[in-house]
Amino acid sequence: MGLILGPLMLFWIIAAGFSIYIGNTLLNDYQTFQAYLIAIVATISYVVLNLVIKFGNKTELWVFEIPFFFMTNKISLFLYGVSIFFYIWGDDLKNQEYGKQMIFILNFAIAFSAVIGTFCNEAFMKARQIKRTH
Repeated sequence: MGLILGPLMLFWIIAAGFSIYIGNTLLNDYQTFQAYLIAIVATISYVVLNLVIKFGNKTELWVFEIPFFFMTNKISLFLYGVSIFFYIWGDDLKNQEYGKQMIFILNFAIAFSAVIGTFCNEAFMKARQIKRTH
């Protein structure tokens, strides 16, 4: 399983680093704190809601089911692609008042939620007493 999850995790870690780069290049000093605060709240909300809604009522899960959900979620991949598209070609959006912040928050929340959701799956399974199947 490491041959599949390893490159996916590497992709999302690089994407998370790139989202920090996007935040540093797009945002001014007075916008940074607010944007990072909103992005962190959005990331934590996205992870918790997905874990509770999707996996909260399960009694047993395949050992890699939660990491696969977070790393290969079609909506997340699509939204990450949209944020990259607007970062590269979205000059009209960047010129709007909150366009740069929106691009950064979307990119940050999606990238970090994949990483955090993958690493916190064992704590979630232990807290909910979900059995792990192989």
